[in-house]
Amino acid sequence: MMQLPITNYQLSKLKYYFVFCSLLIAHCSLFILSGYAIANPLDLTKPPSSSPQPQLLTQQKLKIGCILPLSGEGADIGQSVLEGIQLAFNSLNIQDENSISTLQLVIKDSAGEINSISLLENLAKDEDVVVIIGPLFSKTVLASAKVVDKYKIPIFSPTATSKNISGISPYIFRNSLTNQMQGNAIADYSINHLNLRKFAVLYQRDAYGIELENAFEEELKSFGGEIIFSEPFDPEQNDFEPQITAIGGIKDSDLRKLTGEGKPKPELQYEAIFIPAHADRVGLILPELVYYNISDIPILGGNGLNSPDLIRIGGKYSEGVIFVDGFFPLSENPIVKEFVDRYRTFFNKWPDIYSANSYDAAMIILEIIKNGAKNREDVKNGLLNLIDYNGVSGITTVQSSGDSEKALYFLTVKHGKIVEIK
Repeated sequence: MMQLPITNYQLSKLKYYFVFCSLLIAHCSLFILSGYAIANPLDLTKPPSSSPQPQLLTQQKLKIGCILPLSGEGADIGQSVLEGIQLAFNSLNIQDENSISTLQLVIKDSAGEINSISLLENLAKDEDVVVIIGPLFSKTVLASAKVVDKYKIPIFSPTATSKNISGISPYIFRNSLTNQMQGNAIADYSINHLNLRKFAVLYQRDAYGIELENAFEEELKSFGGEIIFSEPFDPEQNDFEPQITAIGGIKDSDLRKLTGEGKPKPELQYEAIFIPAHADRVGLILPELVYYNISDIPILGGNGLNSPDLIRIGGKYSEGVIFVDGFFPLSENPIVKEFVDRYRTFFNKWPDIYSANSYDAAMIILEIIKNGAKNREDVKNGLLNLIDYNGVSGITTVQSSGDSEKALYFLTVKHGKIVEIK
């Protein structure tokens, strides 16, 4: 077969093609380094297919650092957090380009927890970095105290939940849903909205279940409530007969022996059951409660129940279960609806609590800087003075301990769907 000669026009096109590919490879290589700076992380004014690549900045007055696990353990969470930050950065950019043009976003990949502290120290040594979003893991945030105290740099974690973080450093803040926050909210709702006073508790024997049970009990007692029974179970447990019978459950055959045919179920000493556990376990517990003649009684829980598993496993027995969470993407709140619409448009998926919390954390920081913060102390004081910030993860006030106090979402199962209680 005869090979046709390449024309000058074709040769010219090939040259441009190879130059373009070389530039693209060089740009991508720079972008995926463990640290990179971007002025506009994602141009959300255009569809994703036409969004430009992040542009490098050369001269900036202020920097916002981010330490996220974009590879290794927790990379899925890190990606959600990054997307929330990107959306916030661009939201403010659209509103006021002048206020954002002097900012540089510096993102570091911690590769799980491995590099978090060294990356934190490197960022802290740069005096232009006025605040750091992250780290994400509670253990790493706890280990950050010495570094942030030494360099007097505020960090703002959107995910760390350990109760031990509270008040550990004047420079550690978090915009995350803690077990203490959940326990307080469900106790307050039970007492002041449902008029309940006496409870049985079935809790998962792990950090989540224990912390949530303790927080619920502490807040409950402050309102004059009382826990009659408290029974733990293992996270992998499938049969809950010992725990259910311990709180008054009884089989039909045994019930007839005790009470005769005329009494359909046992007399309970409590008015509701609180189950701080995950949906896959609670979905198994719910029908077993009915089997042991515990029914027509309020069932309460934490954010572990906000999962399709609750309905998939629990079926009709999940109807009416009440629980809390820090974010609900189907909320009718206009702020949430706008956030969800934009997030789905540009990331082609639903946001989760990590992207919601990081979006709010970034928006809070950007607003503080927009309002005149020039250095680390200004940002720290701006966080400490934050009151009733109306974000997608609820109305937020930062406490002196560095924790965020939030108005949470109350949810229930209605007609086989999780819906917000209004």
